[in-house]
Amino acid sequence: MRIALLFALFPGALAPLPAAQQGGDEPAPIYDETADAAALIQDAVARAAHANKRVLIVWGGDWCVWCRRLHHTLERGELAREILYEYELVPVDSRSNAELASRYGADLAKGVPFLTVLDGRGRVLANQETGVFEQGEGHDPAPILNFLRRWEAPPLDAVRLYAEARVRAAREGKRILIRFGAPW
Repeated sequence: MRIALLFALFPGALAPLPAAQQGGDEPAPIYDETADAAALIQDAVARAAHANKRVLIVWGGDWCVWCRRLHHTLERGELAREILYEYELVPVDSRSNAELASRYGADLAKGVPFLTVLDGRGRVLANQETGVFEQGEGHDPAPILNFLRRWEAPPLDAVRLYAEARVRAAREGKRILIRFGAPW
């Protein structure tokens, strides 16, 4: 009687759990096939301009084992720190955004994953196929880190920024608020 009452009150008690709750082998998605990639890139460009960073577009797909391996590599150690402090990361599904990739000069015919670096104005600074970073069953972090460091934004000139702020504040009758900070 109690069991019948349980199933009457909770008819879903015997239903199988969704795949996400089953702890299955399906990895979490990285590349959203339905996302508006152009808007994601433009948002990243705006954030990069504000924070003196670059944008790193990673063209790929969840179906691509090398794309997943690169993503795993980028989430670890010094690469993760470099991306966090110097880049706005945008993973873009290459199959549903091939035209967008070509607009940025990304030659996806060379394979995926493929990297594109943009500046804070949305201009392409570099395009890089990632086969050169492959090592064994993964990617060698050292050359990837060298690539990212080569394209990071130059530091701002604090003295020049302060002088410009003083001129603007005097012109507008305002005061200056100086905020000191570091990415760590």
